[in-house]
Amino acid sequence: MVERKSAVFGALLLAGIVSAPLIPAMAIGFHQDPQKAEARSPEDIKGEETFTRNCVKCHPVDRIAGSRRTRTQWEEVMTTMTTARGAVISDEDWDVIQTYLVKHYGRVNVNRATADDLAEVLGVTPETANAIVAYRKQNGEFVDYDAFAKVPGLDLEKLEKLRDAISF
Repeated sequence: MVERKSAVFGALLLAGIVSAPLIPAMAIGFHQDPQKAEARSPEDIKGEETFTRNCVKCHPVDRIAGSRRTRTQWEEVMTTMTTARGAVISDEDWDVIQTYLVKHYGRVNVNRATADDLAEVLGVTPETANAIVAYRKQNGEFVDYDAFAKVPGLDLEKLEKLRDAISF
C-alpha cells in the first residue's frame, strides 16, 4: 500500500498536479523521524521535495530510506543510481538530496565522527557535538550506547530514539 501511495504521489508530483507540502509525509510513506517531530526548517522542506522529485519516481520511500547509512554510503548509493541505473540528478539537487538523506536517515560512528557529522546526523547542537568529541578524547572510545550516554549534557530521550543512527 505504501509503495502504491509513493508511486501515485510521485506521478502526481512529476505531472505538477500536487506539490510535496500538500500531502503529509506519512501519506507517501516517509518514515517518522524524531527530528521531523520538531518544526521543519526551509532546508528540510526543500530536501524532502528534492528527494521526492528525484528519487520517489522510481522507488518507494521506504525502500530508499529503509536503513540508515553513513554519508559515504549514501554517496555510493547515489553514484550507483546515476552511473549504473540512469538516474539524472543535477549537481544542486545532488547536494540537497545527500544532505537530506544524511540528516534524516544517516548513521554516524561516534568514535570516529567529527563534531559537524555528529551534529548533522544526531541533530545535536554544535556545542553538544563538541562536548561528545572532547569527552571521547578525554575518556577513550565509546564501547556501547551506555558508555556514550555518560557524556554530560546529552538529551538521552532524543538520542534513545536515534539509537539506530549511532554506531561504535
